[in-house]
Amino acid sequence: MSGREQLVDAYLRLYPEGAARLLESLPVDQANAVLSAVDVTTAAPVVSHMLATQAARCVEQQSPEDGALLLEELGSQESVAVLRHLPHDAREQVLACLGPEWLMAFKLLLSYPTNTVGAWVEPRVLTLPDDCNVGEARDRVARSDQAPQARIYVLDRSRRLRGAVRGIALLQVTHRKGLASILEPAEALWARDPLATAQEQAMWERHTEAPVVNRDEEFI
Repeated sequence: MSGREQLVDAYLRLYPEGAARLLESLPVDQANAVLSAVDVTTAAPVVSHMLATQAARCVEQQSPEDGALLLEELGSQESVAVLRHLPHDAREQVLACLGPEWLMAFKLLLSYPTNTVGAWVEPRVLTLPDDCNVGEARDRVARSDQAPQARIYVLDRSRRLRGAVRGIALLQVTHRKGLASILEPAEALWARDPLATAQEQAMWERHTEAPVVNRDEEFI
């Protein structure tokens, strides 16, 4: 290991939360290159602090075997959060590489009846952390390859929904302003809600989409 690689390894081990925020600000190929350059026991704590949407994009670039090793090192909730944001085929390939005890646990956590909201979510959405400022948020939106959204959902570091922000709002305030200060409310649906119940919600009079949370109030 070169001196530069040793420095990166040490930084990730000593400051996993700070490293996570730094990696989230990088293009996904660069972020994944950093994670792939260290062993899984060093990478996992960093990934656990990343937004699940960003972590999933890194895992998607890895081989299914490497992705499975990383998820096995994470806690079950963190792993399932990442799996939910993988495309279907990539998710199945990673699941096929998991040990049997992990596979059973993850599939249980991933399972939702087809007549519930959770079975019909679109996990490939752009999210933003509530601890960044408007300038950082604009940069992340500009680099994202995700499809445009009417609202961008803002999460805390426990993956709980804080609210939403519209792209136009990011252009109207100074770049140093905290993102949390310009949030608008975002009413969420429960993943276990029947579709028939969700369709009757008054939110559809104002919006064409809605965030979905699980029983622990985590954004999925």
